[in-house]
Amino acid sequence: MVLQSGSKVEDLVMERPDTFRIHSRAYTDPAIFELEMQQIFQRTWVYVAHETEIPSSGDYKTTTIGRQPVIVARGSDDNKIRVLLNRCRHRGATVCQMEQGSGNYFRCSYHGWVYTNSGALVGVPAEEGYGSDFQKPALGLVELPRVDSYRGFIFASFSPDGPSLSDHLGNAKPYIDRFIDLGPDGIEVKGGVGKGGYKGNWKFQMENTVDGYHFTFTHAAYLALISRRSGKPGATEGYTADLGNGHALLGVGLGADDHHRKSVSGLETRADLHYGPGYNLSIFPNLALLFAQVRVIRPISVDQTRVDIYPVRLNGVSEEVNRKRLTEHVDFYGPASFAQPDDVEMFARCHLGQGADAIPGSEWVLMSRGLQDEAADDDGVRLTKGLTESSQRAFHRQWRKLMAD
Repeated sequence: MVLQSGSKVEDLVMERPDTFRIHSRAYTDPAIFELEMQQIFQRTWVYVAHETEIPSSGDYKTTTIGRQPVIVARGSDDNKIRVLLNRCRHRGATVCQMEQGSGNYFRCSYHGWVYTNSGALVGVPAEEGYGSDFQKPALGLVELPRVDSYRGFIFASFSPDGPSLSDHLGNAKPYIDRFIDLGPDGIEVKGGVGKGGYKGNWKFQMENTVDGYHFTFTHAAYLALISRRSGKPGATEGYTADLGNGHALLGVGLGADDHHRKSVSGLETRADLHYGPGYNLSIFPNLALLFAQVRVIRPISVDQTRVDIYPVRLNGVSEEVNRKRLTEHVDFYGPASFAQPDDVEMFARCHLGQGADAIPGSEWVLMSRGLQDEAADDDGVRLTKGLTESSQRAFHRQWRKLMAD
């Protein structure tokens, strides 16, 4: 795709045998952001909800896909999960204002048009005013053409065609499984939500979720506290992996190049009930699974991002275990915690720093760490020992592919 400047959008990601760089325009140009909404969020699979958030017929949740407001609803009559545009077909007002709830109908408060929770238009006040040719069945809420789920995680796509959800998730599926199977009876994502945001581009959060390199520096105070408590230095070893299709992995505290396999099979893994699966997983373009949370990244504008964090409960364990997990979650990821405020400050600084690009050569972000050691497995996974930037390269390879298509 050619930009107004004459350059191609794929040129914003530079990959060579010895370097991997991202142009600052990828983070700061409003035109690039608009392309992202079209080429990524309106084309590929995007995470919208977990099935435990809408467990019963008539349950719904409102969210966004990119900037498109949608309703994730479980039909009262057929129990089918649909994703509907949250827009009245009359004047365009949103028909559902609650973030979560249960009901058989959605009623637009502007002129009283009523829809079932499966989207059918069933009520139009003074309908006769539209004449005899008024086609009510054709004016139901618009339904997204594809909705699918993997082990309770619901995804939707504006595109009627393209890879299946299973193919999209690809090599990430075993890691999603491990995240779920930490609970003997699975997980629940209905313990509330922590809402936050920052002044900066949405990609900073996706990159950071699987970035172990920053931890020693950005979270130095936390590591010092852990060291004082335990008498041992905080763990800073690990591995990173490009899983394909933009999905990425950060393994925590494991260094051997085969540990990503063992963490899935259950052999020699750091995963435990209290501290999660032993890795952070990012699912392109907007989902992350880590420790005891589901994290959803919601782009607002080129320089404004919302992040929703949902604590995860394990089913089949004691209440004490879940309480301890929640306490650890709040300590590290809450609004007054050790980690999240640090990260948000870094995102704002990164976004501000992108503006220092007037001198040629200064406009590139460097993501080459570990590139020389990156090697693909038989299944296409690119694994590197240590805290490299393989996981960030994973995201931007898929970004470049979809943006250039």
